[in-house]
Amino acid sequence: MLLDEVLPRWQFDERHEVEVPGSVDVLGAIEQVTWAEVPLFRALLFAGSLGRVRMPSDRPFLTDLTSGGFTVLGRDASEVVIGSVVRMAGPAGSVPLGDTPVEAADRFRAVSGPGHYKVAFNFSLADGTVRTETRVLTTDDDTRRRFSLYWLLIRLPSGLIRAEWLRAARRRARAA
Repeated sequence: MLLDEVLPRWQFDERHEVEVPGSVDVLGAIEQVTWAEVPLFRALLFAGSLGRVRMPSDRPFLTDLTSGGFTVLGRDASEVVIGSVVRMAGPAGSVPLGDTPVEAADRFRAVSGPGHYKVAFNFSLADGTVRTETRVLTTDDDTRRRFSLYWLLIRLPSGLIRAEWLRAARRRARAA
């Protein structure tokens, strides 16, 4: 799996899967799922921003995700891996990773300084099942402790969003 190459060890993870019809392009469908098809995330984003952020319902969800701090770290015929490195201290926020998946994956793996966490998730297709796994690795004990609190808050909604994304992709792939 490409995810194993990008983030072979982790401290936090979440997994989901759905069965799909044999000959559909489910990975293509995953990339085309729109905000309207993942209403839970849209609602959480709206609530979390106190109504200041509204996402257009017809834009692909992944397009906005990869233009807002996440980057494609790898892709082949059966898997796509998306990730981000986030600095928790100093000027907090996403660390730029690069313009190509190879460059981004190399920079992603290279980050090791304290105060960061790496998050990578994939969508993979095998044996009629599409799976998503989210992995997080922190770069030091203090960041791990701080991230643990954040993980307690986001794990459930993040998991629900991933599951909803998979179901939307399955519906979209079946309709194609």
